Amino acid sequence: MTDLVTMEGVVHTEIAGERVILLPQKAMYIPATHTLVLADVHIGKAASFRSRNFFAPDGISSFDLFRLSQLIKQFAVTRLIVLGDLVHSQDGMTSSEVELFERFRDAHLEVNVVLILGNHDRKVRLPPSWNLDLIHGHMAEGPFVYSHDLVKTRVGYVLCGHVHPSVVLHGQGKQRLRLPCFWLRPKYAVLPAFGVFTGTYSIEPTRTDRVFVVARDTVVAIETEKLKGATKNNEHNL
Repeated sequence: MTDLVTMEGVVHTEIAGERVILLPQKAMYIPATHTLVLADVHIGKAASFRSRNFFAPDGISSFDLFRLSQLIKQFAVTRLIVLGDLVHSQDGMTSSEVELFERFRDAHLEVNVVLILGNHDRKVRLPPSWNLDLIHGHMAEGPFVYSHDLVKTRVGYVLCGHVHPSVVLHGQGKQRLRLPCFWLRPKYAVLPAFGVFTGTYSIEPTRTDRVFVVARDTVVAIETEKLKGATKNNEHNL
C-alpha cells in the first residue's frame, strides 16, 4: 500500500474525531477501517444519453471503474461504500455496462461493496451478479451515518452525496473557475460526485464550513471567507 504520509495531492484531516484522507479522485479514505467512500458514480449515464439520441462520449464507465480499481489497489481497500447513485437509469443498463461492472467485481472479490441506495438506484433493477450489499435509507457505524441524501439524525456525523457540490473561484477581471469540492459542515459532509460525466451544483458555504476543492490531481483547502456568496449562517437546522 502507498505510504499515506508521503502521498502528494491529498488532504489528511479529521471528521468527527476520525482520521480521513480526501483524495483528488473525489473519494475519501478511512484508514482505520480500510474503507473507501465515494458518491454519485452514475454508471450508464452516457449510454442512457446515447439511447435517447443525445451525444455522449464512449468509455466513460470504463474510465470511472479503472480509476476506482486503481484506488482499491493503491490503498488495499477491503470495503467500498457508495453513497448512492452508483447507476444512472434503467435505459443505461446495457449489456456492455452490466458486463463491465461484473468484470470489476471479479477483479475485486475481496472487497465488500456497500451501496446506500440513491434516488437513481431505486429506479433500476440492479443485477445480482454485481454482488452488492444494498442499504435502504442510511447506515450508522462508528462516528458516521452513511446516507445518499442529507438526513436528520442524532446518531452520528452524516456523510452524504447527491448534491454534486462545487464552488466558483473568482480571479482578476471576470475570471471564473468552477471546481468540485468536499463540503464539510459542523454536522455533515457532502462528497463530490465521483463520476466524470456528472454535473455540479454551486454551494454557498458559511464562514464556519470547511471546503476542499479538487483541482486536477490535488485537493486544496479554500478559505470560505474569500468565496463570493459565503454567508455567516447558512446551516441547516439539524
